Amino acid sequence: MNEKNKITFEKFTEKHIDDAVKLALAELETGKKHYPDLPDGDFTESITGTLHWLCSQPFGKAAIEKGRLIGYLLFAGPWDGFFGDVKGVFSPLGGSAFSYDCENRGRLASMLFESVSEDFVKQGIYSCALSRYAYDEETAKSFILNGFGIRCTDAVRKLSEFNLPCNSYDGILFKELPADKFNEVEYLQRGLHKHLAGAPVFFPAYDFDKWFENWIKRETMRIFVAESEGKIIGFISVDDDAENFITGYDTMKNICGAFFNENYRGRGIAQGLLSFIANTLKAEGITHLGVDCETLNPTALNFWGKYFTPYTYSFARRIDERIGD
Repeated sequence: MNEKNKITFEKFTEKHIDDAVKLALAELETGKKHYPDLPDGDFTESITGTLHWLCSQPFGKAAIEKGRLIGYLLFAGPWDGFFGDVKGVFSPLGGSAFSYDCENRGRLASMLFESVSEDFVKQGIYSCALSRYAYDEETAKSFILNGFGIRCTDAVRKLSEFNLPCNSYDGILFKELPADKFNEVEYLQRGLHKHLAGAPVFFPAYDFDKWFENWIKRETMRIFVAESEGKIIGFISVDDDAENFITGYDTMKNICGAFFNENYRGRGIAQGLLSFIANTLKAEGITHLGVDCETLNPTALNFWGKYFTPYTYSFARRIDERIGD
């Protein structure tokens, strides 16, 4: 294959943004065909803003063929302690795109990663992650063969299609907590963090008290709970934005956390609370509900997968830091 003779790579700059937006919008429009539940809005401004921000970051390459942009891959960062005790970088949704006019998009994705990763490894960055549309199996296979694994997903559902039965549950009350009562879900959050620290997720422990103090101060977050005999036995939190530009759609909300007391599982209570939330949001004019979860967490993946359609996967790779010795 002589693609390397035809394709050149250069630093991604502001001059590439207009053409990059077109590539990103083409991928998004294809995504909408695969996922009818995605919001049918104009995301040009959001993608443009993402690319301007990524231009200010140190790692990004443009692929040029016959004088035109055919692909790009941009990373933000680095951050310390990114999926380990090393520095890492992240490419959000819209931070990469590959032309459908390219004969081998998977090969193009691999070549771009080769070019940009050479730069960040030279600077001692050994962890990287990126978000891509779940439908794009061609580029997904390319990244997997480059050593990446899937670790999380974004999923979505039109609330007009969300018709879960709102059954009555003997002795169970569903309600929204006022902000000054958010601290009442602390024991459930501790349970969630303990669950995520165990097999097979293995999230590292950190200062929970400090994290929780900041979490309950999130101004745009809402918390819905299930109560039994006056005690909160489960919660689902909802926020305006989540992990990508689509989640910021004007009439979309996003689930960003959930946990239920083990003694009350298997009775449909989580589904009941989800139905309560969907009906509450629909009455407020919200049209879409999203959720992001770790694919590493089979419990969450199984539950959310019953009601939502995944439209992104995030991939992560840890590079052996001994390469820098």
